[in-house]
Amino acid sequence: MKKLKYIVCLGLVIVMAISSVACKKDTQTENTHVNIDAYTVGYTDHTLFANGASDYKILLPAQPTAAEQYAAEELAAIFKESTGTALPVQTEGSGAVSAYISIGDTAAAEEAGITVSEREMGNGGFVIRTEGENLFINANTESGKIYGALFFAEKNLGYMYYSEDEVKYTKYDNVLLGDFDLVYKPSFDGRNVFSYDTLYNSDNAVHLRLNGVTSAWDAKYGEASMWSSLHDMSNVFQLLYVKDYYNQHPEWFYLAPQYRDTNFAQMTDNECYTIVQKHSQLCYTEGYYEDDEGGMFDTFVQNLIGYIQREPDAKLFMLGMGDNEYFCDCERCTADVAIYKESGVMLRFVNKVAKEIKRWLREESGTPDREIYLVAFAYLTVMEPPVKYENRQPVPIDDSVVAEDNVCIRIAPLTNSNFYWTINDPDHNTFMNNNIEGWKQIASNFSIWDYRVYYHNVVAPYPYWNTVKANLEVYKDMNVIDVYHQGIAQTSGVPFGRMDDYVRSRLLYNLDADVNELMDDFIEQYYKQAAPYIKEYLAYLRTYYENHVVPAGYSGSVYTSVFNTNYWSLECLLSIKNIFDKAYESISSLTGEEYEKMKGRIDVESRFYRFGLLEMYSSYFSKAQIAQMIEDWENANVFNPLLQNEVRVDISTKVDEWKALLK
Repeated sequence: MKKLKYIVCLGLVIVMAISSVACKKDTQTENTHVNIDAYTVGYTDHTLFANGASDYKILLPAQPTAAEQYAAEELAAIFKESTGTALPVQTEGSGAVSAYISIGDTAAAEEAGITVSEREMGNGGFVIRTEGENLFINANTESGKIYGALFFAEKNLGYMYYSEDEVKYTKYDNVLLGDFDLVYKPSFDGRNVFSYDTLYNSDNAVHLRLNGVTSAWDAKYGEASMWSSLHDMSNVFQLLYVKDYYNQHPEWFYLAPQYRDTNFAQMTDNECYTIVQKHSQLCYTEGYYEDDEGGMFDTFVQNLIGYIQREPDAKLFMLGMGDNEYFCDCERCTADVAIYKESGVMLRFVNKVAKEIKRWLREESGTPDREIYLVAFAYLTVMEPPVKYENRQPVPIDDSVVAEDNVCIRIAPLTNSNFYWTINDPDHNTFMNNNIEGWKQIASNFSIWDYRVYYHNVVAPYPYWNTVKANLEVYKDMNVIDVYHQGIAQTSGVPFGRMDDYVRSRLLYNLDADVNELMDDFIEQYYKQAAPYIKEYLAYLRTYYENHVVPAGYSGSVYTSVFNTNYWSLECLLSIKNIFDKAYESISSLTGEEYEKMKGRIDVESRFYRFGLLEMYSSYFSKAQIAQMIEDWENANVFNPLLQNEVRVDISTKVDEWKALLK
């Protein structure tokens, strides 16, 4: 999608005045608590651009990587938007260069003493430093080089990326080179704000500094996801695929009774998946107690090693489980569950696998220093940690359930969680608070899979604003390696979806950022003339949730049936309509494409009250009024259309229901 641009014009006098009084920020050689969103940069006396020209070039290594080339091209394009002049991109050894912005592993950077390390920069961090009239940007990862170039553009050129359809460029007549000295490490190594807009638009994802996207990821964007292709059901669908192994080795698996006589070998993958997903698990004790050559444990490990060898850049290998609440009920599993809980039975098997993988890496792999984590779920039947309580404090049941140091626990609080409150709130999320405290005694490495959408009411605004940063602070304290914020992949156009993508991605990269400032900034830039009314609407929602929805018994679950008259009164929805009437009025003087763009953005947020009136209060209106409301809904669902009203249910089915009211 073509990016829409927001341009601010600044004159020479303003830029020179700022540069004459700004001071260089103290050297930042440690990234701890550096809020890069608030990082202030002074200016040197070196002119980056003046009088329609620049003496600078973007300098790349003699043989640049795809990501270094992409970073240079992006910076050159931003520079042209800001100044009207393109910065030439030149590789070392291809001609004389005087003043330059060096990106990547140039010989000039090495000569200047610009060093990079994983310890200092993690996954996606960077170093940016001004030396004399030159600037150096480098990183230990390819993606970090891109992020460093974008950071320079933000701080020195007034650039800001908000979404695939909103990019701010600041217009300069003259600009000086900033005086940078910063080494930065992102707050989280793995960053995936999962949505339709990030999954299917990798360019959007990389500009939001996300690295967990697994589809259509070009090498120019830097490193792909840390995750292997093993997914959340890999135990029974990839590593020991029921279709391949069950009929020969039924003792390796649990299957719901009605499927135990199934001939899976004759099924298609889709047919098999439907059954396996909802009705199958491993028998963990079969693998824990038996390790004969060709047995379950040996087969599992050899298949896992195959993935590790085929995916040399992957760091996180998901073992997972069937997406259901079954657990093996064989005699041995039942006996061990009584001692270790379901999670302990699972983890004892995972630990055994983890020890063997460590041995293989050390002795046979040829890459003994490779960092790999085997990821096990804390989810559904294995959510509660294998702990007992001594003096009211959780401790491991015994040493066999203490996770190996190459095991990562992926906590997925799908059920028994009230997402209106912080995930570890002791009063409102007692279950999850206890589980988190327990798992912290079991493991030292964690991943998070949390949620940000109503699965049955996609059109309703999800109240993430209460907890998004507080939850991330909980995760950071737990040594979380990777954060996956699950939205919906099947449609764009969800309420405040693009703002949520922006806010979460900025926080994952820089947890010191202020969440309210991020939201305000996005609203100002994205909704422009209508921003005061979008802010009014958001404030109304926050207050209404607190004073009406929550006291009415709101569960805060992703499965909440939100369109409930106990939650949303007719008066409330009409009040929201009044706010949007003012928002539409605020853009009435616009024309052409600009009007359509702004109307479309307002339409996206208006769809909640429109849907609510039709869904809950249609009996209050005449057929003529309902017909007009349906027409208005359809007109409001043109820009960035909402394709589903609940996951995997097309919105057209709901519209057909409304139209049936007219018969």
